[in-house]
Amino acid sequence: MNMRLILFATLLAGGLVKPMANPLEGHAHLTFPLTMQKMIGIYVDARLYEYDPRLADFPATLVDQVEFENLDLSTTSDSQLDVHFSAKRKSYMSYYLSIRAYSKKGGTQYYYIDGFQKIFAVKDNDEIDLKLATRLTQKKPNGDPVKIGGRSEPVAKLTGIQRAVEIEWEATDGDEFLLQKSSNLKNWETVETLVGTGGATSTFVRVMGHIQFWRLHRD
Repeated sequence: MNMRLILFATLLAGGLVKPMANPLEGHAHLTFPLTMQKMIGIYVDARLYEYDPRLADFPATLVDQVEFENLDLSTTSDSQLDVHFSAKRKSYMSYYLSIRAYSKKGGTQYYYIDGFQKIFAVKDNDEIDLKLATRLTQKKPNGDPVKIGGRSEPVAKLTGIQRAVEIEWEATDGDEFLLQKSSNLKNWETVETLVGTGGATSTFVRVMGHIQFWRLHRD
């Protein structure tokens, strides 16, 4: 009886063991819809987060970030950009992407992923096609999509892990606001410029230090 119990416990424990650090490699093929406004010198911030779905109130962790600067989008067709992500899988963790494009670094947001985009759900080497949403007026493309950036290497890529939180906010449709942070409610630092949609939306920001306050400010 003791031997059978030991054998059962060994099999049970073995069944619960999962690989702790499988390499993750992902490719996101982004499509930027053609807009009436000319898109020159665009900055793209693409991020990979991991989170524990068992902990609803625990913040996601930023595990990879790829940035592109000074991208010129096509003036006649949709534009396409390939982004590569890599990380190491952890047990029980799930992964999702946050991708936004701005007029420049720290400028007005023009494009974003509309919704919650999971990746690496069932495989460690994943490839997804994403058409970004935009608040700008679109126009009909003339021709096939145009590849931008070629096989661009990331301008910057994080090798460390930082804490991040999701901030939910509402603002008047089309109006711009500054998302700012402070550690003392006196000195405020602008993190990014947000454009209201008239409804609730959210953005992910990095958390540093022990105390941090946030606000939406009209410049």
